[in-house]
Amino acid sequence: MESLLKFHSLDIDKSINFSKRLIPSQGNIEDFAYGLIVGIIIGNYSEKFFQRHGRNPDNDELIDIYFTMSLRSAKIRKTILEKLL
Repeated sequence: MESLLKFHSLDIDKSINFSKRLIPSQGNIEDFAYGLIVGIIIGNYSEKFFQRHGRNPDNDELIDIYFTMSLRSAKIRKTILEKLL
């Protein structure tokens, strides 16, 4: 998970530009980009978990994933806002 967080924090400009092109009809670009980035990280981690273990994460493992993401969410949102200013 840490390597995915580092990779996506470095590639945040690409996700923001993609979000701007989609022009969400609800909400704002900051929230849309944040949801996109968090979704990509969790999706990639889940896929790698499945490839390694041959199963999807159980409830306890999902709680760990979401807890780890919650610790990083403020930094991800701050980085997005800095890039948009």
